Amino acid sequence: MQIDISSETVSDKLSNNPYYPLYSQLKPYVESYGGGLAALAQKVSISKPTLWRWVNFKNTKSPNPYHVLSLVKFVTKKDSIVEVASHVGGEIELYLKKSFPGDFEAMPVDYALNIDEIFEDFYCYFIYLLCDTSKEMTRKSIKTIIGTYSLESMNLSIEDNNLCPDLLENLGVIAEVKINKLIDNNVLKELDGRLINLVPSTRVKVSHTKRYLPKLFTFFKEKNMHKKTNIMYAYQESVPQETIKKIIDLQYETFMKCYKLMERDKTPDGEVYLLTTFVENFGFE
Repeated sequence: MQIDISSETVSDKLSNNPYYPLYSQLKPYVESYGGGLAALAQKVSISKPTLWRWVNFKNTKSPNPYHVLSLVKFVTKKDSIVEVASHVGGEIELYLKKSFPGDFEAMPVDYALNIDEIFEDFYCYFIYLLCDTSKEMTRKSIKTIIGTYSLESMNLSIEDNNLCPDLLENLGVIAEVKINKLIDNNVLKELDGRLINLVPSTRVKVSHTKRYLPKLFTFFKEKNMHKKTNIMYAYQESVPQETIKKIIDLQYETFMKCYKLMERDKTPDGEVYLLTTFVENFGFE
């Protein structure tokens, strides 16, 4: 009788866990790797204790969605998050769709086949980013921002307070051609002088972002650091893999808090603000 009572108690605890169905589906994916939890943890960059808690239903909170994606990508050998979700189905698919909604938005056929090719052009990529916000963008505002980017080629400083808008607009005249290209490819449309993005939060290849982030960092203004309108810190040290994983988790949690704050407070009359995070080792592991 004592055993029956114990079994019912465990069952009750599991049924009260809203994420039990998700962990139930994750469990066989973890156990399908024959090399043991320690080896799997290294393969998918998830700590061994975390994987153990998953398979033993010790977690009552939602798992890190990037951890879920890392595991199922590794097991299914699929690269695209859409392919992964479709392949595994069930609770994992629902969780990935909820966690990464932008990755599952349908892409119309007329640009789905050439969007990556279009973003091989930095200016097209950059203009797309600017229009993928709540800010009401016009050709003039885009040209002014592109002109600011062009200052480096003239050995002028973005920190100079004497730069006039007309100069910046003239320097950014190349934006006219790029805007037209995006309109021709149904990425943007122009309505009453405003540029409207037709491809909200599309999936941009990591290789594009990696290549273009250094260009975007040219907009960083040192003079704004004391105003608390931007921030840049860097630090390096030799640390073990377990510490790196803890840092990644902290970075992810902080990034998502900032992301949700920006989504909550987005407004057409605000400032276009770039939020990014980057940590990496200097080796090839």
